[in-house]
Amino acid sequence: MTWLGTILPFRRSCINGRVLYCERFGAQMSNSMESGKEHDAPVASLALERIVRSPAALVENLPIGVYTCDANGQIVQFNRRAVELWGRPPRNARFCGAHRKRERDGSEISPEDLPVAIVLRTGKPVRDREMVLERENGESIAILVNADPIFDDSGALVGAVDCFQDISELTRIRRQVSEGRRVSRYVMEALPTAVYTTDAEGRLLYYNKAAEELWGFKPSIGETQWCGSWKLFQADGTPMAHEDCPMAIALREKRAMVGPEAMAERPDGTRVPFMPHPTPIFDSDGQMIGAVNMLIDLSEQKRANEQQRGLIDELNHRVKNTLATIQSLAAQTMRGSTVPDSRAFEARLLTLSRVHDQLSRHSWEWADFAVIAKQTFTPLRGSANNGVRLDGGEVRLRPKSALAVAMVLRELAANAERHGALSTPAGSLALSWRVAGGKLAIDWREQGGPPVSLPNKRGFGTRLLERSIAEELKGVAQIDYAAEGVHCTMEIPLPG
Repeated sequence: MTWLGTILPFRRSCINGRVLYCERFGAQMSNSMESGKEHDAPVASLALERIVRSPAALVENLPIGVYTCDANGQIVQFNRRAVELWGRPPRNARFCGAHRKRERDGSEISPEDLPVAIVLRTGKPVRDREMVLERENGESIAILVNADPIFDDSGALVGAVDCFQDISELTRIRRQVSEGRRVSRYVMEALPTAVYTTDAEGRLLYYNKAAEELWGFKPSIGETQWCGSWKLFQADGTPMAHEDCPMAIALREKRAMVGPEAMAERPDGTRVPFMPHPTPIFDSDGQMIGAVNMLIDLSEQKRANEQQRGLIDELNHRVKNTLATIQSLAAQTMRGSTVPDSRAFEARLLTLSRVHDQLSRHSWEWADFAVIAKQTFTPLRGSANNGVRLDGGEVRLRPKSALAVAMVLRELAANAERHGALSTPAGSLALSWRVAGGKLAIDWREQGGPPVSLPNKRGFGTRLLERSIAEELKGVAQIDYAAEGVHCTMEIPLPG
């Protein structure tokens, strides 16, 4: 006999739809227990046995809410837990005793859409319906509802029974898990590194935007296996089958691994070098359920390594050129002289050093001619330096041009200080420059110094002017030894 047998008198009394009573399950049995409080232990045990054997008493003490309705949906019986969950006893309530009923999304449920109403309308049970009950004090709880029809001996639908339980904590935990998954998915999408997951057979379950960009297309979820790359190659360019890729090996051997380095070819033919980090995932029972793989794009690292090798090669080349320049300066300084002019040699090295400093500050890409021109006259004596006038703006020269021009200007300045316009207080020197037609035009003009005459032999400055400007830079240089002062003009091509 089920506990429903205890409501058969209720069935007969409400055949015509008229409710004769509404009470809690097991009320009489509870009274019996109260009356037996003063009896001894054996009597109490008998009372407990009667309660255990009473279906109504069992329903009354269930940890879930249970209530029954007649064929019109009027609540006629309910247990203690139902009242606790509703937050109040039902007051002529139909279908449900709660103050308000809402869907999980917050929308209010009409009486006709409540589980009991559906059961009474269709005669079929409603299973695992999640709802939200709102109490009169404003509190809300999430519940799980299961409702069944009640038929009399003749098979006529005479009512319904509703069992519901509080799942607020479960809902909260489920919401936290969902939020955690949402945050995790957001984090995965925000990662600049390619990440993807597979099941235990290697079928793709998820990949982030960075993985899609690395692969160059969108592989099919649930179909593509082991890796989403269009084609795979080993680091040396040898083709690699997908079933031999690091992810496949990690799943087969059930172990995490790093590398080896590989290359992914995109549908457009471009290749991306990467370092894989596949790691199997195990459940609480130790069973492998899938794997996660992180692909580190090595493209920038490869470019940086190549650039570094190029810089080292360039540095070696420049060091060799610098040593050759120093060797040439030393040789030219000692040529035709029994006693080397150490002061001239040091000045030439200082000019070379200053240009190197400026180039270093600009990553050996360019040097400003205006700075070079100013530094040319820095070592001169104060009285001589006062007669110098510079006129021109910033012009960026490549390293080779900057070094050549600086050395030429240094030799012209040294000659002007020793023999030309800067050797007397009345002398003056004007250095101007401008850019026209893709070329740097330089004008060196001395005035007010001792009378100038054509030199008897070609000196170091003249040879440097011809070799550096004309031969190395493919420019044009001309020097005029006019009586009123040396006049030198130069044109140097500038890069486009």
